[in-house]
Amino acid sequence: MRKTTLFILAVVLAACSHRQNVIEQDVGQNWTLTGDTLNVNLSVTVPSVVQQNLYDAGLIPHPYLGTVEEELLWISDHPWTYSTRFNVDESLLEKDVVELVFEGIDTYALVTLNGQKLFDANNQFRIWKQDVKPLLKPNDNLLVLDFPRYDSLQTALYEAHQPRLPERYAVSRKAPYQHGWDWAPKYKNVGIWKPVQLQAWSEARLENAYIVTNEASKSQAQLTLHLDVESTQSGELTAELLCQGKLLQSFPFSVVQGNQHKVFNFNINNPELWWPNEMGEQKLYVFEIKLKQHDKLLDSKKITTGIKTVQMVQEPDDKGFSFYFKVNGVPMYAKGANYVPEEMIETWINPDHTYKLLKMAQDAHFNMLRVWGGGIYPSDDFFNICDSLGILVWEDFMYAGTMYPYDEAFMENAKIEALEQVKRLASHPSLGLWCGGNEISEGYYNWGWQQSLGWSEDDDRAIKAGYDRLFETILPMVVDTYDGTRPYWPSSPSKGWGRPESLTQGDVHYWGVWWGEQPYEVYREKVGRFNSEYGYQSYPDYSTLQKIAQGEPLSIDSKVIQAHQKHARGTQLIDDFIHRYFPSEQPKNFEEYVNLSQHSQAYGMEIAIEAHRTAKPYNMGTLYWQLNDAWPVTSWSSIDYYGNPKVFHEKLKTLYAPVLLSLDKRDYQVFVTSDLLRNIDGVLTVSVFDQDDNCLYEQKVKVEMNPNQNRKYHVEGLHEFLWNTDPQSITVRLELTEGETLTAERVLTGGH
Repeated sequence: MRKTTLFILAVVLAACSHRQNVIEQDVGQNWTLTGDTLNVNLSVTVPSVVQQNLYDAGLIPHPYLGTVEEELLWISDHPWTYSTRFNVDESLLEKDVVELVFEGIDTYALVTLNGQKLFDANNQFRIWKQDVKPLLKPNDNLLVLDFPRYDSLQTALYEAHQPRLPERYAVSRKAPYQHGWDWAPKYKNVGIWKPVQLQAWSEARLENAYIVTNEASKSQAQLTLHLDVESTQSGELTAELLCQGKLLQSFPFSVVQGNQHKVFNFNINNPELWWPNEMGEQKLYVFEIKLKQHDKLLDSKKITTGIKTVQMVQEPDDKGFSFYFKVNGVPMYAKGANYVPEEMIETWINPDHTYKLLKMAQDAHFNMLRVWGGGIYPSDDFFNICDSLGILVWEDFMYAGTMYPYDEAFMENAKIEALEQVKRLASHPSLGLWCGGNEISEGYYNWGWQQSLGWSEDDDRAIKAGYDRLFETILPMVVDTYDGTRPYWPSSPSKGWGRPESLTQGDVHYWGVWWGEQPYEVYREKVGRFNSEYGYQSYPDYSTLQKIAQGEPLSIDSKVIQAHQKHARGTQLIDDFIHRYFPSEQPKNFEEYVNLSQHSQAYGMEIAIEAHRTAKPYNMGTLYWQLNDAWPVTSWSSIDYYGNPKVFHEKLKTLYAPVLLSLDKRDYQVFVTSDLLRNIDGVLTVSVFDQDDNCLYEQKVKVEMNPNQNRKYHVEGLHEFLWNTDPQSITVRLELTEGETLTAERVLTGGH
């Protein structure tokens, strides 16, 4: 490992941008990173984190390749300092207020300006800002962020909390997955991971503005404009609302000194609605808000949004309670996956890669993604892309797999985080649901923390009361107050997969297959109202394994393969299911074995998705675990880190198609499952061919279906024919035609 010493002290005037009365100056250039090891003294650009800086300087190997993880864990337990010297444009200093704004600091940092303390940052997911005009000089301002030893600080905070919490990461508002997961290494990033700016203004400004839809029909939509206004004095202001460049309405209002949240209702006649993928178009409106004092323009903002309503429907029936979404009043069968952060080094996430990933999802007929609560809140780029592609987003707050502190400071920190995220994302029509977090309620009731951590009855009551306050009071209050149009769900899943009611109400993470080592066929029995997690692992593309191996020989037991398998039983479980479902296959080498693992995963997921979709309307959603990877790894994903689709992802183009044709293995009849919002009037053709493509059987059935319907059709003689035929020797072809149009087709070969 070579050592590099770079020391660049530059004093430059950063570029400024003017937004009417508001001036913004970037403070992202000419930073210096120093540390107490490796003689680190680097010139860096913000946004950035230490791990990225060290790699760019050649001081550490690439964190995703080879077996280097253990070599790099020291980084988060060393102190680091980011500093910069900058001049301030004269026009900023003429304004009443000059705020220093950090969009993201990961995670703990003492921030000083010209030797004066500004604040102690302690939340990766918050904006940190302060009026710094009294401290600023025209030239040579010194801004410093001192990051402590994260691991040591977190350990001290964790050990100081009594009673013990299930996970150490619970005490820090930092991405849980960075602490290691069953698909992620323990790379705890340190640094300034989002942009830094000076923002200067006088009199009043729009800190935030967003629009949500309350009700919508073909004739009229009722919307709400939310404004966060900062003012230096009391007075009368007007907000002018323009739509597509034309003045729609003016809203006069009073302000006092400080921050205030204002809400105004308005209507749009004959709206064009935003729809999820394959339910309709993704119409977007461009609104502009102009903040005026008399005729003087103080500030303005543009908002791109869509007009859409979403409801989460839970109604009692003879089996339990329904669980599904209505979009614009129409029931939607949710088809998609769980989304995890696209990188371990968060500053490496880029919108081009995000677009390619989400476009692959759209092309596979996705209409929903669940943003898993153990990662990070996605950027506006992510949501802009989902807006354009018609992918509805189930958004978890970033809490996962543990109980959390319940002191006042933690609760206030969590509330501010939620306020900022809800306001930031509310205008996006793709946002469909806010959820408290991932597997927290399930963990409390089912994972035995009370016994394993030795909680007393008083401990248990205090921890549960803290859970109730955060997830049942604070978060839903924020969602209701500052959005009010999206549903809120306290925890996903609502019931653990070992409890019978998990299949009759709410959403379920069914892990009996994989964790429980049950066969794939159990998916046919364990169908919930909304399956929001389930899955099975496979290896990534062989080319991905070659990249991480860097020339080392590859085998199931090689060190690099094991280093990129984070589940304790993962290697054995993959192998067990390959031998169970492909007993006659004899892979000649590891590349063939890797391919076979993907076919095994695809076969299991095909059983699961068929079981879910053909149970419609009892089941109204299937979101498998997981769409993507955060680094090259053996996992449950359908697309590996380098963007290679697995066999399973290619099958999704059939399994998630608007019309799915399925052969019910119990009685050998055919399901026609339609998500189309129109009638079907066609003919189902069922054909059976031998290995030489000779037709052994054919039957046609008239198909008449209503919109959004699932129906089973009896095919004369099919059961008897298939019952007496070796499934390995035939191919079954299903085709649905409407006139000359092929609406859907399916080819089922052999036993798979």
